[in-house]
Amino acid sequence: MLLRNVSCFGAKSYQVQRCLNVRTISTELAAALRPFYFAVHPDLFGQHPEQRTVNEESLKQLSAHMQMIHERKYSVFREAKVLKFYIREDNGEDRNKFKLIQLTLDNKTRDPKTIITKLLELCNLPTEYVKSLKSTPVPEGKNMARDFGDKGSGFRSSQDYNYGSQFAGFESAYYRAKEESKKSVDEWIAENSSLAKKRAKDLQPLKRDVEVLQKTVIENLGLKDARYDCGWNFEHYRGCLKTLERLASLHKDHVKHLRGRVVVFAPFTGISLEGHVMLFTGDVLNNWIEFIRNIPKHDAFLKKIPLYENTLSQVLRKIRIGRRKFMPKQQAVEYANHLNKVTTTLGDYLTLNKFPKSWPDTLSEYEIVIESEAGPLMVSPTGQLITPATCPGFMLVDFITTNLPIAKERMAKYQEEKHVERELTKRCIEEMRLKSLTKDDSVTPEKMINTLNELLKCNKMQFADIDLHITNYYSVLTDGIVCIPWDFNTRR
Repeated sequence: MLLRNVSCFGAKSYQVQRCLNVRTISTELAAALRPFYFAVHPDLFGQHPEQRTVNEESLKQLSAHMQMIHERKYSVFREAKVLKFYIREDNGEDRNKFKLIQLTLDNKTRDPKTIITKLLELCNLPTEYVKSLKSTPVPEGKNMARDFGDKGSGFRSSQDYNYGSQFAGFESAYYRAKEESKKSVDEWIAENSSLAKKRAKDLQPLKRDVEVLQKTVIENLGLKDARYDCGWNFEHYRGCLKTLERLASLHKDHVKHLRGRVVVFAPFTGISLEGHVMLFTGDVLNNWIEFIRNIPKHDAFLKKIPLYENTLSQVLRKIRIGRRKFMPKQQAVEYANHLNKVTTTLGDYLTLNKFPKSWPDTLSEYEIVIESEAGPLMVSPTGQLITPATCPGFMLVDFITTNLPIAKERMAKYQEEKHVERELTKRCIEEMRLKSLTKDDSVTPEKMINTLNELLKCNKMQFADIDLHITNYYSVLTDGIVCIPWDFNTRR
């Protein structure tokens, strides 16, 4: 995508998000393009429909051009096209004054770095970073993707994109998955339910061993609980528990810091915002020891977070500081730094400006979530205002101003939908005799409600005694959990 990890700002930016949803440039170039993207994003022009529409259309064309460069489809560059973007005047106090910039793209503009440099220069944005990067003009392709996607092209393993023979297996798996998606969910479950039940049954001895080991570790170390939140299987969880057990036998003085805590084997090492001790499953033992030794220092940051959140809340007219409802955990140290960064940025903004007159006297009924530097600027499906810690003050204020009505509408919708989802989940478990029914964090209540309603129309007997997980793909996991996509009824 043009900007990795940057989501659309408001409700009407879905088409832009779809157009940007292609990995066409490197991480470094994506970072270089970020200031431009922030300057022209359509949702910063919510009160100006003409400028918003122009920027939205030009972003689509820019994304399409980058994608064609990435796929080496130069034949589509038959005519030059002029991209037009509106940006706000540099030092004008009136936020309603705009400047129009233009960039011509044609068959000769094949280097993403050159394109990004020109865009930054047109916006009077710094170009030192992008100029320090190595140019990567794409050479003439050797028909690697010329006919890919045509109806009659067919699949030729390891040829369409010249991946090399070592990746042929991935391509084959991709096309097998594509064929699977053409089946109805009833057909797919009928073919795979016996496999799922067999795997679940075969796993029972291992699960019992893990439960015994987990109980032993909790008692010996005086833990409040031990959990596994890393997406791997029970075999991996058992390995983590044994590693922690070995650590305790070798370093008794240090593990005292774990007493009374919840230990979670997770994708990172640190203290979570809930105060849980997170241990990265990919770390070596020495890294765990070093971290556990310094837990008191991390706890010091955790204790400061309520103060930092309250300070930011006061700056933003008593807005509630929240956490994402459907996202992975954060480290307390990083989160504290993010809160300070946003508070400082807004403080700098308020030394020269005032909040818009359209703002209510208090924002206490709204909720904002502060995320990492690479986070999105968006309104979540639950109505939360999401912002990266690096968002400039003026941009955050513009974003909040534009999206307050959207946030309010989505909050009300979420409050209603979460109760409907809970009732439908209970009904599905009972009527389909499921052992369990869970979902990915990425599946919103609205999506889940549609999925559950469609499931109730299926052959219920085929789902009996199955652990069902709603996600984005079809699969039977090694522990017997059956995964189906939330949109299975529209994939065929």
